[in-house]
Formats: sequence, structure tokens, C-alpha cells
Amino acid sequence: MHRALLFILFIYLLLGGLYAALTPAWQTPDEPAHFNYARELAEKARLPLLRPGDYDQAYLETIKAAGFPAHMSIDNIRYEGHQPPLYYALASPILMATQGTDVRIRLFWLRLLGVALGAGVVLLIWAIARRLFPQHIWRAAWAAAFAAFLPMHIAMMASANNDGLSELLIAAVIFRLLGHLKSDSNATRGWPLTGALLGLALLTKFQTYMLAPLVLGVWLWQGWREQGKKTWRFAWLRAGAAWMLPAFLLPLPWWLRNMQVYGFTDPLGLKRHDAVVTGQPRTLDWIAQTGWNAYLDRLVDFSFQSFWGVFGWLGAFMDGRVYLLLAFLSLFVVVGLAWRIWRWSRGPERLSAYQRRGLRLLFAQFLLVLAAYGWYNLSFVQHQGRYFFPALAAIALGFALGLEGMWSREGARWAAGAALIAAAYLLAAVRIAADINGLALFVAVASALFFAAYSRFWPFSPRPAALATLALMPLLSLYALFVVVP
Repeated sequence: MHRALLFILFIYLLLGGLYAALTPAWQTPDEPAHFNYARELAEKARLPLLRPGDYDQAYLETIKAAGFPAHMSIDNIRYEGHQPPLYYALASPILMATQGTDVRIRLFWLRLLGVALGAGVVLLIWAIARRLFPQHIWRAAWAAAFAAFLPMHIAMMASANNDGLSELLIAAVIFRLLGHLKSDSNATRGWPLTGALLGLALLTKFQTYMLAPLVLGVWLWQGWREQGKKTWRFAWLRAGAAWMLPAFLLPLPWWLRNMQVYGFTDPLGLKRHDAVVTGQPRTLDWIAQTGWNAYLDRLVDFSFQSFWGVFGWLGAFMDGRVYLLLAFLSLFVVVGLAWRIWRWSRGPERLSAYQRRGLRLLFAQFLLVLAAYGWYNLSFVQHQGRYFFPALAAIALGFALGLEGMWSREGARWAAGAALIAAAYLLAAVRIAADINGLALFVAVASALFFAAYSRFWPFSPRPAALATLALMPLLSLYALFVVVP
């Protein structure tokens, strides 16, 4: 294992352990409900049944505002009972082993399980980047570092929920699909394991269902590629059966159970969930009260902020200046990624056919997660950036490529141009709204001057500048933990 990856995992585990230990109990979204699901499975050996009353909006707001004091019980916060059971089956032995100890100690051990699962996610993102770019080890390191040190991602991994296991299985399936996309791969080899991983993912969280069209698409592509070869049709159909059977049979008992207890038309339990979770802000009601402009502003701003880090129950914000700097960083990374793509299309460094297929797969993953985010927000106001984490492999690799592009000499010129455009926009906003964000204008102008000077005078490779940028992320995570989270 490369030393850079070992170092990244060490820092991640240290940060994750600190978040698990120092984040106050129940101060991550939905943590009490996930804990109660695992506790019922561990102590009563049964899956919970989602019933009316499991979600009490008024009580939840009261206990959140009070900071979850010991005298206020969390026992009736049970609205995650519709979730698939695999994570809770994995968590229940920990709760059985710690039965009789203080509930906060039991919670801490569940949080450590999430940290361990998050380490697997970081490792697989490294492996995905290495598979696509075997000659560029630093791209893998930067992608793994972004996933490991993103403050909101650490906070979610270091809490009791099913996000870590679902992200781990998503990354594992993506890694498998990249193997199937190789031009020299055998169409009949490896599909049973891919199907089993898909089936396990479907037993973990509903966000993993976006994997099904990706697996189907890669299998169909293999059939198209193999046609004309001797016995290709039989081999391709056998490969299809090899992944479809485990992918269907593993979650089938769960679907049948839901149809029995919630009704034939509700195999995922989502209709029961919508009926039980009353009181959550609905999108149409929110728009009627605030208007489209305010809704769209919140959609963009809060989604961005909560992707990087809004803690507690999405009420503990970092300093506004931090989000401003992160917005400019994101802008320059996107510009760097655009330059990298342009360079591939026109320059001497061209992608292989396999790399193009792999990047299209990751882009499709991102688009499916984006579509799911939009679909969920059609019903409920859930502008939570953490819902993009199922596409973290695609986002992290995109960040790594954008970082590399941003700190190249030509890409820096593009970044300088983007900063100038941002400055012009801010100045135009003064004329329209008679208001100016002085700090934003200063950062835009300073960035334009900096990148212009960098592109002209920096004689070295972009690696030191990229490493310096990524080194700030663990510091940002420590700031969030010690200043914001408490």
C-alpha cells in the first residue's frame, strides 16, 4: 500500500475518532432513530415496524433545542424503521456486546463502526482512481484525501447511521464496474460478485438503488461489444443471470416482508414513511410561503454549505467567511476540471478508450445522484449536501483532476479569468442591488492577481501547490470540530 494512502488513512482515522468521541450524543441528523433501529434488532431480535407516532415533529424540535438532555428520552424517535436492515444487522452485535453499559458508550462504539466503514470508502476511492489512472498515483492520493478530510463527510461517518455502509458498497460496485469496462475483460467473469455487492447495497439504503441502472448499462454495453464473437450470446446471457440473480434474491425477503406489513404496493416502505413523517416542511408549502426566489436561494446556498459542513442537526454553521473561501475554491476547481477536459480533447495527453468509458460511468453516477436529490426535494425541503455523498467517488476524482488543472500554469490562467468574471459580477451586483460584498470582491481581485502571477512565474510542477491546498482540509475539519460542533 502506498505511503501516501497510509498517511491519509492515519489522519482520517484520527479525525474520525475525535469526531466520534467529541461530538455530543445524538447531535448528527437522525442519529437517535438509527440507534433505536439497531437496538430493537439487537435486544428484541426483530425488525422494527414503522407506525404512526414514530415521528413527533414537536417533540423532536423540543429535544433538539434542549440539546438532548439525559432526562428527555429518545426511545420514541423511531422514524427510520423503514430502512433496509443490513447496516443494523452489522451494528446489532456491537449493541449486544455492550448491553448494560451507558447508552452513550454504546453510541460511541457504533460511531467507531462508521469511522471504520468510512476508511473503506476512502480506500476504494483510491482504488477507483488508480484503476482509471494507474500512471498518476497523485490523482488517487488527492481524490482519497478529499474524501477523507471533507468535514461534513467525517462528521457523517463518525455517527450512527447507515451512510457509511451504503457508500462503501456503492464504491465497491463502481470499482467492479470499472473492471467490467476494460476492453480485455471477459464478459462472463466476475459478474456474480458484482451482483452480490449490488444485492447487499439494495439491503442497505434506498440511495443505492441508482446502482441498478449503472450495472444494467455496463452489462448491456458488454453485450453490444461482444456481439459477433463465437458463443457471445450465451456467455453474455449467462453473465446477466450471474449478476441479476443475487441482486434480486438477496433483497427479495426484505421486499416481501414490506409488502406483507405495509401493503402490496409498498415494497420499499416509502409510502408508509411519507404517511408517518408528518410535519416535515413540504416543498410546495415552502414555496407558497417564501416564493420561488427565496426557495432557490436556499436550495443553492444551503446545499453548498451543508456539503462542506453544517453540523448538529444542520443548525451549526461555520463562519460565513469560510464558506466564501470554499465557494471560490470550488469555482477554481471546476475551472481547473474544465481545463483538464479541454486539454484531453485537444492536447497531446489523450485519454484511452477505457478511461473515457470509466469517466462516463462516474459522470452517470453523479447525474443519477443529482436526479435523486432533485426528486426527493420535489416533496420535502431537504437541501442537505450530504445527499451527494453516494456520488463521492465521482466528486472526489473530479476534485483531484480540477485541483491538478487549477495549479497547472495554463489552468491557472483560466482560474485568473474566472476570478475576473466573478469580480465583474460582484461589481455589477452593486449597480443592481446597491449592495456589495467587500470581502468577496477582495478575494476575487486578489485571486485574479495571484493566479496571473502564478501562471507566469511558477517554474515547478503543480504538485506542491495541490498538496498545500489539501493540507488545509484537515485543519478545516479540526476547526469545525472544536469551534462549530460543540
